[in-house]
Amino acid sequence: MSTFVAIAGGSGAGKTTVANEVVRHFEKKAICLNMDSYYKDLDAGVDPREVNFDAPSAFDFELFFKHLKTLKDGNSIEVPSYSFVTYRRDSLKTTHIEPMNLVIVEGILVLYKDEIRKLFDLTIYVDEDADERLIRRIERDTKERGRSIESIISQYRKFVAPAFRSFIEPQKYSCDIILPRGGENKIGLSIIMGALEKIMSLTQR
Repeated sequence: MSTFVAIAGGSGAGKTTVANEVVRHFEKKAICLNMDSYYKDLDAGVDPREVNFDAPSAFDFELFFKHLKTLKDGNSIEVPSYSFVTYRRDSLKTTHIEPMNLVIVEGILVLYKDEIRKLFDLTIYVDEDADERLIRRIERDTKERGRSIESIISQYRKFVAPAFRSFIEPQKYSCDIILPRGGENKIGLSIIMGALEKIMSLTQR
């Protein structure tokens, strides 16, 4: 039986870094699933600058839940391939994922739905200062997604910051572990690794 771990937190908090550290620690026993793959297709003609990608309405929670349940039941899934350039899924491309001993699921709203939260054996919230999250978002979106600083800041003020307060940060208070400073927190990471090793020994007997 797989051990399921959720890693939530704001955009730019360092969730992916933490997830990668966990996967690296457990090597071939672990797999990581990114919630970003489950964004809904943007309808034709819709201006992406007018869409709140940090709100629950932006995600296909139905498919996300179905895939998590499928993995939990020991079966493989085909993860959508979502483009942040076209804001749509590639209908001809998916990523095949087999269930592993340890399944890491990371994303801004991984724990937003009660029925999804119940699937996890350990829940982690990566906490980072707002300034640092914004800086990282600017660095990522200018380099990887070809966006201007002006558009990133405008989106942050209009959608990202309000969505963080309304939907993302409240997840913190239902998590088992709050990890400040993300991947830089080596002591916190070592505690998480130890907890996971113990949980896995119990769930996979």
